[in-house]
Amino acid sequence: MAHPVVLIHGMWSTGANLARVAAGLRARGFECHLPDLPYHQAGTRHAAVGNASLRDYLAFLERYIAEKKFAQPPVLLGHSMGGLLAQQLASRIDSFALVLLTPGSPAGVNALRPAPVAAFSKVLATPGFWRKPHKPSPQRARLSVFNGLPDYKQNELYAGMVEESGRAAFEIAFWPLDRNRASRVDTAAVNCPVYVVAAGRDRLTPAPVVRKVAALYDRATVRYYPQRGHWVIDDDETDEMAGEIAGWLLPYEQRAARRLPMRG
Repeated sequence: MAHPVVLIHGMWSTGANLARVAAGLRARGFECHLPDLPYHQAGTRHAAVGNASLRDYLAFLERYIAEKKFAQPPVLLGHSMGGLLAQQLASRIDSFALVLLTPGSPAGVNALRPAPVAAFSKVLATPGFWRKPHKPSPQRARLSVFNGLPDYKQNELYAGMVEESGRAAFEIAFWPLDRNRASRVDTAAVNCPVYVVAAGRDRLTPAPVVRKVAALYDRATVRYYPQRGHWVIDDDETDEMAGEIAGWLLPYEQRAARRLPMRG
């Protein structure tokens, strides 16, 4: 029986945004779970999200997984900010595998590039942004989050965006100034195999930065898609990507079923 998969969404998103990835994995025998992070319920606004820390999100995910009482260690799959949270979670709980889709980078990785700075410029220019909710304008979302998708799809996705934490944005972007190091990952404590997806047209987590994230892990496999943007979770190649993830997991699943150690 395949290990359960916990799919962790990114900024301005909900668990439903990972539905296509989950559908592709379910079709291949995986049991999938799609939690909404605190204050990320679709169709609602929560002023409290502005001051929510990555540590709050991480604590929620730890409780969520503990309450599920999985019979086997889960696969942790995260997109964007969810990819950063998945890394943190894998350093703290027993995890079968780690799948990072265009992931956010932890403290210690220099992620400053013109494209992501432009994407967050309006947020970062807002006085006291680190304690306020934020969401990109439709124009900025089309340029930086949903680029490469057809117009109708971009409009549909923008309508479902929720507000995100200014504090979490600060903790990721300005980690040298964060005395709590909320975006830190103890990479030495991540003992599971890692699969990383990078996209050549990604303007939020550019491929060179994602490769730096992958380099933090000895057991990382990198899949590079030169023509895709950040939103790999719902584009023309999502279903194929889900199949490739399942195919990568299969040897580990087979070896676990035989109770034999797996190398690399």
